Amino acid sequence: MRKALQGLTPYKVKPEYDMIRLDNNEAFMSLLTSVDLGKLQETLINRYPAESSDALVQAYGNFSGFPADHIIPGNGSDELISLISQYFLDPGDEVFVLEPDFSMYEKNAVIMGAKVTRIQLNDDFSLPLEKVLGEIAERKPKLMLLSNPNNPTGQLYAEAEIDELISVLRQVEGVLVLDEAYIDFAGESSFAKKVLDYENLIILRTASKAMGMAALRLGFLIANEQIIEGISRIKPPYNVNTVSAQIGTQLLGNPNILDQFLLIQLGQIAELEEMLTEFVHKVEGATLFPSHTNFFLIKMDKAKALADFLYEQKIKIRFFDDEALKAVRISVGTKDEHVKLQTALNEWSEMYA
Repeated sequence: MRKALQGLTPYKVKPEYDMIRLDNNEAFMSLLTSVDLGKLQETLINRYPAESSDALVQAYGNFSGFPADHIIPGNGSDELISLISQYFLDPGDEVFVLEPDFSMYEKNAVIMGAKVTRIQLNDDFSLPLEKVLGEIAERKPKLMLLSNPNNPTGQLYAEAEIDELISVLRQVEGVLVLDEAYIDFAGESSFAKKVLDYENLIILRTASKAMGMAALRLGFLIANEQIIEGISRIKPPYNVNTVSAQIGTQLLGNPNILDQFLLIQLGQIAELEEMLTEFVHKVEGATLFPSHTNFFLIKMDKAKALADFLYEQKIKIRFFDDEALKAVRISVGTKDEHVKLQTALNEWSEMYA
């Protein structure tokens, strides 16, 4: 084993049955009923996926407005983060991540032998911009990776802040990876129409959140011609399977369905926010943070106790229980799931708040 890997631990996902799953920021319903499964019967599963990936890229380009020749599809965004790290990083290179943020940014950098600097967000989870800009100028990172909106805080950083990061990184020959996995819940990205104008910007998108296709593992990387050509050199040739590509292509070809699905989710997000606002008023010291995503973060001292209690009630949420962050993150669910969640939250607040 390489020395750089010795401190890593496996990312294990425990199968859960008969649970209300409000822990993974997934969509709460499947759109498979909108797919013509008859077309899948024509799938040549004896052939490698080539034409299907091309059709997927074209469909995503039509849906998103990004030019198809500036898109690389991936087996989820996880694979694309790995490819970015492989392409840009040499052992000893500097990489910046925010704390808290998506853990796979740091993990992939460590795998490549890079030095990772974590920059702590402000207490309200806003971006400590001047500190970050100063660190960039001093340490000259090869990459900075961040999610916007942020996972797990739900924070949406301002366009001007991201622009400043891109500008200062360019001065030190660094690249910003802007992971917009949750951007559909926040509105249109400020950078969608100008990503190709930047020398050092990569946008990541996913079909796993607002589009409800997490099981298909479909991610998309968008960048300028030079970056696309470079990363294409190391991308596996058949990295997106045919069945996922065909289902994704069908759904992306029906934007009205995806738009209606998004509206349904936004309605449930508003319902969850109202419920959690009521809950935190009953819990001393608890703080609910604004969110531009399909989840909410609550800072509270008894985060683990709440998560354990809900788990006993067959409701699984995400909790953070360390010195840096004591909080719970709760994803949006169906109306029935929200009713059960509210009943459990009321019971817990009466006993422990």
